[in-house]
Amino acid sequence: MQILLRATKIIDPKSSHNGTIADILISDGQIVSIGKDLDAMGVDEVIEGDDLHVSNGWVDLYATFGDPGREHKEDLESGLKAAAQGGFTKVAIAPEAFPAIDDKSAVRYLLNKANGNVVDVLPLGAITKGLKGVELAEMFDMQDSGAVGVSNGKHNIDNSKLVNLAFLYSRNLNLPIYSFCQDTMMAAGGQMHEGIANTSIGVKGIPALAEEIIVARDIYLAEYSDVSVHFSHITTKGSVELIRQAKAKGLKVTASVPAHHLLLKDALIADFEPNYKVIPPFRDDEHIEALKSGLVDGTLDAIISDHEPHEIEAKFSEFSIVEPGIIALETAFSSALEALSGKLSLEQIIDKLTTGPRSVLNLEIPTIEEGATAELTVFAPSLSWEYKKEDVKSLSFNSPLIGKEMQGLPVAIINHGKLYLNS
Repeated sequence: MQILLRATKIIDPKSSHNGTIADILISDGQIVSIGKDLDAMGVDEVIEGDDLHVSNGWVDLYATFGDPGREHKEDLESGLKAAAQGGFTKVAIAPEAFPAIDDKSAVRYLLNKANGNVVDVLPLGAITKGLKGVELAEMFDMQDSGAVGVSNGKHNIDNSKLVNLAFLYSRNLNLPIYSFCQDTMMAAGGQMHEGIANTSIGVKGIPALAEEIIVARDIYLAEYSDVSVHFSHITTKGSVELIRQAKAKGLKVTASVPAHHLLLKDALIADFEPNYKVIPPFRDDEHIEALKSGLVDGTLDAIISDHEPHEIEAKFSEFSIVEPGIIALETAFSSALEALSGKLSLEQIIDKLTTGPRSVLNLEIPTIEEGATAELTVFAPSLSWEYKKEDVKSLSFNSPLIGKEMQGLPVAIINHGKLYLNS
């Protein structure tokens, strides 16, 4: 298949074409020519339009699907369509399935089912069996079968000795390990961020300290074990500062933030809209500004979607009992772009979706040059669009952004010689 990108601005600091506007000709998955007014004769697809940009393919470090066992929320096919629609060429799938992705057969199931898709599946194996925080899962077997990292999903491991043992195993395997930070007992019963907003409407809050106390613990354990740790889902000012200090000490830590936590805040829950209930909870302005500052100075390495689909029965009920989480693969880029306007340049935002995530998972960082493999995301940062329910590719519709006007549209992805056009 031959694809021609016409008059597209290249965003890739490693490329000799960075910042230039050029045509890019791709043939059978390889970039064969970069230049002006390239001949379109024999080309299967020409992509052109106003304000087109191209970067290396975007990588999502954390998305939850329902496959296997909860396919009514999101099966693998629908989840990967949502990822492609959102501009992602690779997506790391959380181990929160039923049963959990906690052994080699589960990892192989995901990879085999996704084989041949335009979006690459990056399985995250469970740190503990069944995500229960009691017994370590077989990390080596999962890595040997294709897992790119390990995570305990959104289940904190309360046993510090077990966490330290997991860290040691991950170091020996050179396997990226995720830390999800929310103290189980301190957060128990909480429905939203603890602050002015939850007090005013009488809803039990989850204090920022519930996150920060685990961040502090795992930083100490990372230092003690001399291991690399990725802090996923960072949402508080104190957590950003703890990670900033850890990096200043030379500790091998990285961190990411969900895109919607940069855009949406706790005060929006005043009308008890269930689609604003997420874990970790949306925070207030002080914490959001700290997250943005953490992205600016490099404390936070990546932006994630934290895509978490739920069927209508699970999401539309009394606020205290609905399941937390929103779909976000299709809106992650637009959310980040809106939230970070005036804080980060477009190039810096793209770095948090390309180089940053790849560095966390020790993946090869590609470049846009003639002769290179084409793994690309094409996007139009100035294009406005409405997030319509009928256009959602996910099986679920639990997003507070449906019906909203967004800016910054992923136009297409190219990977493995295949093309996905946003529709």
